Amino acid sequence: MNGATMQTDVHVDVRRISQRFRSGRQGDLLALDRIDLQARRGEFVSIVGPSGCGKSTLLYIVAGLLQASDGEVLVDGAPIDGPHPDRGLVLQNSSIFPWRTVAENVAFGPQMSGLPQAERRSLVAHYLDMVGLTKFANFYPRELSGGMKQRIAIAQMLACGPSVFLMDEPFGALDSLSREVLQDQLLQLWERDRKTVLFVTHSIDEAVLLSDRIVIMSPLPGRVKEIVEVDLPRPRQETRALPEFGRLRSHIWSAIRQETMEAIG
Repeated sequence: MNGATMQTDVHVDVRRISQRFRSGRQGDLLALDRIDLQARRGEFVSIVGPSGCGKSTLLYIVAGLLQASDGEVLVDGAPIDGPHPDRGLVLQNSSIFPWRTVAENVAFGPQMSGLPQAERRSLVAHYLDMVGLTKFANFYPRELSGGMKQRIAIAQMLACGPSVFLMDEPFGALDSLSREVLQDQLLQLWERDRKTVLFVTHSIDEAVLLSDRIVIMSPLPGRVKEIVEVDLPRPRQETRALPEFGRLRSHIWSAIRQETMEAIG
């Protein structure tokens, strides 16, 4: 891919982002230091690194929930100036409303945007079917498992029609079996529509399974240490058994371990 093509194909463009936080007597804490990162349209990009390296901070800046100290984020070539429905966010602890049913949760975004009721019902039915929750439309979140709640959160995001998915450890609180099931479901959803995804995770296996590229960040202050291309065939249902999967996992683990040991030492 030549430079001109790459430039026009950039969907999310993070330019020289730095973030400082007030830290009492210690002065300002530099959490992110001159981060450059581009995600091409329809690309799945995971962000990994040691705890405290600023992965979630970076995602919140792209979401428009946090104003960077320096630098800028462009989406489709335009600087962001706050949250926007075109950037959907899913967190580790689902942000669904406990007092609303599953269907009412998924309908929330379209309702706030003024979509007529008939269109809203059709949209909700579509996304509930997509995440396998049609039978639970009238249930409340308290009646469902953690994995099902995360599926509600994903359907809620999808119903808003974003072109960029921002996902911060969405499966981190789940048991291993639920996590693998939702990984496979997310891959199926992504294969269907090929939205641009920025995905923060502590799981190297998860990053290798899902991603086109993996961004490895260094410990505080967070910097981009390396970007790894994941040249594995899609669909990825049987990918975990491939030798190349193990090689990539080992490479990324070694890079993160080295950074962590240097920070401790």
